[in-house]
Amino acid sequence: MTRLFYDRDGTDTLHISDHDHEIHPVTFGREHHHHHHLTPPIINILPSPIMPNTQRSRLTVLRLPTALLTLATLLTQPANASQTTLIDSTGHLQKAIPTLPPTKRGIVTLLTSTGSASSPFPPTDCVSLSDNDYGQEGTAVVVITSPGASLESTSLLTRGVAAAASGAVASCVVLTGVTAADVEVGLSTTRHGRTLGELFAAVVRWGDGGDGGGRVVRKLIVAVEGEEVEEDRVKGDVEEIFMSVTAAACVEGTLGEYFDVEVSLVKSPEDASAIMSKASAAATTSNPISSDKTFSTVFTNIYNDILHSQTSDPTPVAEAILACNDAYSRASRMSRAKLATWKHRASRGLLVDNFSSNADSLLKRTLDMFDRDTMAAAGLPGAGEKRLEIRLQLQERTEKMMKELYALQMGILEKTTLKKFSGALLRKMGKDVPSQDFFENNADALREAAFAFERAASMLEVSSLALTKSKAIQDMTGKLNNALMTFPDSPAAKIKAMKKVERTVSKKKKPSEGSIDVALDLVAMIRPDGFGNFQGFAGYQLGPHSITVGVHNDADDPQVISSFGGVRPPFIRVQPKLKLDVEL
Repeated sequence: MTRLFYDRDGTDTLHISDHDHEIHPVTFGREHHHHHHLTPPIINILPSPIMPNTQRSRLTVLRLPTALLTLATLLTQPANASQTTLIDSTGHLQKAIPTLPPTKRGIVTLLTSTGSASSPFPPTDCVSLSDNDYGQEGTAVVVITSPGASLESTSLLTRGVAAAASGAVASCVVLTGVTAADVEVGLSTTRHGRTLGELFAAVVRWGDGGDGGGRVVRKLIVAVEGEEVEEDRVKGDVEEIFMSVTAAACVEGTLGEYFDVEVSLVKSPEDASAIMSKASAAATTSNPISSDKTFSTVFTNIYNDILHSQTSDPTPVAEAILACNDAYSRASRMSRAKLATWKHRASRGLLVDNFSSNADSLLKRTLDMFDRDTMAAAGLPGAGEKRLEIRLQLQERTEKMMKELYALQMGILEKTTLKKFSGALLRKMGKDVPSQDFFENNADALREAAFAFERAASMLEVSSLALTKSKAIQDMTGKLNNALMTFPDSPAAKIKAMKKVERTVSKKKKPSEGSIDVALDLVAMIRPDGFGNFQGFAGYQLGPHSITVGVHNDADDPQVISSFGGVRPPFIRVQPKLKLDVEL
């Protein structure tokens, strides 16, 4: 029967005996360095001397399984003896949490990813404390290495509780294992989004030092593995996750009040070492743990608070709020695309066909799409209220764009109606009717224009948004009446009247046989002071001779002055015309 004896004389020696009572000493040597970092145990299999019975009496008999367990423990002991386990792989907090030495002024938390074994930052299955990591030996910081969360919450570690507690006590947090694919799909939908959600929740709730030490702005370094990285996109995802957590926790604050976010690209172990150097330098500038508290006390309190708090897991609420934000983006994009098409049509002076019914339908589809995608968030405390806020923002933004488009189309309809009405008045102006009958004869044209406007406005009104046609019709009626009253003094009417006078004064007589006629035409224009509100013409014809006199008080009109080169027009202007009519 094989037995194993452990020598209790102060040396690290195991003695294995066989059936012949031969003792095989196995010595475990240890080699110490000046930094007190122990090397792995050195196993020396010594010769098999025959142990005397007197010496064997000093040996304690152990069974083989116990001996093998002892061997396994020694063989798997970490190379760095200063590395201490804080939380084991099952999520249990170790009873003996060390106190940081006075020479250590900062804490760096390294959050590894469970799915990135080939990363320059290898994953870990427990939370450990070390003062020498990634070549940072001799620095004034300690490194807490913790696994990040995963999408499948099978334990406290994969849920991200340990990562949250580790990050809450650190001055600098390094998030590793982020790939280009994670950035492409958005961090909020990956395991890193859950890790950050747990971290932010812990910092927001207990991260003011965990002991009332005051809020500290931590450094957050997101290490992205790949050839290139979109920093703004990563920072945007991080801020979105933070805002969802603060909304779920009913806490006001911005990301900049808690974290200084930096994105770094990792291609090699050298890049990883550079990031750790940067993190170590940042960690020494601040400390979230107040001077009257120890690391062990703060870390233990925060971890236990997260475990025992009923609202410790913000992930469902944060994920629900993120889902609401995504639903808002999708619904908003859909509505904006349709409204942009309508706005482009309106910019060309055209009205949207059946705008009234189409706008109602678009608003209903937009809100229904958001409600369908966010149904799960309606029943979650915290997320339900935020969902209503986001839904209200979506509704207000969509309604605002519709109201702007409604106003734009109403403006187009008013201009079109007034233009058509002026054209109808010009056509009727050619008939010789007294001025007092002009308004009565054009009353029908006014009613037709008002009716056409009302019919077109009915296709634009959106009752659900209180965009009715009643006020627009009242305004349009007033504008049509004003256009009718001021039409005789309008530029178009003046031009047509002037052309009519010119045709009258230049009217020729029928030619006679074999005659030569000489005629003198005098055209005089009197322009007294005024701005053009009075105009009149008088003509007299005596045989072939004619006199035409016009009066127009527009000497002070800026347009008239500019047409004369900046000077006032002459008070009276006479233009003689000698006509010689030869008929053969």
